[in-house]
Amino acid sequence: MAEINDYNTTIGSTGTTCPECKTHIDSYNQPKGNYYGCPQCGAFFEYRDGNAKVLRLFNDENRAAPAIPLGTTAVITGSNFVLVGYMRKVQADDDEVFWNEYAFFSPGDNWYVIFAEYSGHWMEVWRAEKQDFEAQQSITGKYHVIDDGLSLDLRLSYRFNVTCAEGVFDWNILDDEELDTYEYVAPPHILVNEVRGDKSDWFRAKYISPAAIKRVMDVSFDTFPSRSWPGVFNPSKFYPAWKPMLRFSGILLALFICMNLFNSFIKPEKQVFESTFTCQPDTASWGNSKAIVTPSFQVEGPTALQIKLRANSVDNSWMELPVALVNDKDGKVYEVIKTIEYYHGTDGGESWSEGDRDQEAMLSGIPSGSYHLNIYPTTENKPTDENQMSFDVSVVQNAFVPRNFWLMLLLIITVPVIQVIRKYYYENSKWFDKEYGSLTSE
Repeated sequence: MAEINDYNTTIGSTGTTCPECKTHIDSYNQPKGNYYGCPQCGAFFEYRDGNAKVLRLFNDENRAAPAIPLGTTAVITGSNFVLVGYMRKVQADDDEVFWNEYAFFSPGDNWYVIFAEYSGHWMEVWRAEKQDFEAQQSITGKYHVIDDGLSLDLRLSYRFNVTCAEGVFDWNILDDEELDTYEYVAPPHILVNEVRGDKSDWFRAKYISPAAIKRVMDVSFDTFPSRSWPGVFNPSKFYPAWKPMLRFSGILLALFICMNLFNSFIKPEKQVFESTFTCQPDTASWGNSKAIVTPSFQVEGPTALQIKLRANSVDNSWMELPVALVNDKDGKVYEVIKTIEYYHGTDGGESWSEGDRDQEAMLSGIPSGSYHLNIYPTTENKPTDENQMSFDVSVVQNAFVPRNFWLMLLLIITVPVIQVIRKYYYENSKWFDKEYGSLTSE
């Protein structure tokens, strides 16, 4: 796959004869097919000027019949192709990892398309017209390549050996064993960089299903190898819905944010009541303080009311404030109870504090009307004329409700987050296993 030659002719010889076993090998109109692989005896030889030279005799134990027969024709992107060559390659440092490559050649376009199969999964590979890709190191230390805005991460680097070859080739495929191959992946897209010395070639590849292969050529699924799972380059099964789901979630999130902004514009926060109260002693009260009844105030609903309480006089003590919002018309009551406590001191020369003098309570869905507050203070120390406890009360309508906002936001992003996690673990589960090659950063 390393070398693709340019031609001025599209008519080649009818083939040649294997120097080892005399089997005829068709050239399939490959105009400069000088290298041949014999399907009968496994000889790989060079044929020039009427002379044949055997370069390697492949062992029978490493040979396998191609799943797609040589001479098979295909129509790819509107052009006619013919399968002229088949190779089996094995990873140089792990002979248990092997794959098959099928070289389809278009005599009219002088162009190759390679169909590569690994564990029953297929890639379509072609030479990249753009050759000025540059690997860059990210802040995470990983290498990646940018291709038309798509970032492809370095996933594999390896060398390989050719263990089987049949058909005709216009380059010495044995020279490819000196290549350093780097594969940058963003499933189902792949960029393959083949490097030998200062020469660098790039190829594009894309995961393709067996059904898609059958649509462009007349082949039988019966000859295809069984598929393992997961595949290396195949996208996750939810890939087709991935981008539409992200777009829909993004639109939904934008609408939700715009709705909240619009709502805050037409119904801004408004303080409808504010006052300061002092706890008055009451020996008849179980809480030792007289109940407080506030003046009435108007609420424009339905709305969320925020009741803010602050007790600056609480110091190394506590104050409990049961608050009842009462509708002046129908007497309906909305109740909350807040405890304000604040303690501080020093321990071992270091200052410490615990608690807070501020508390808030949220009441949602409050209808329009006139309301007042009934407050029943209870303090740690009995209030006296000399020791008075005071607190501030304010009521804000159209208050922002963080709980509702974050709950809705969580519901919107839950599915995309789950899918991101699934995609991450799905993709990474395919790469951190030695059977897929050695990952390097060199």
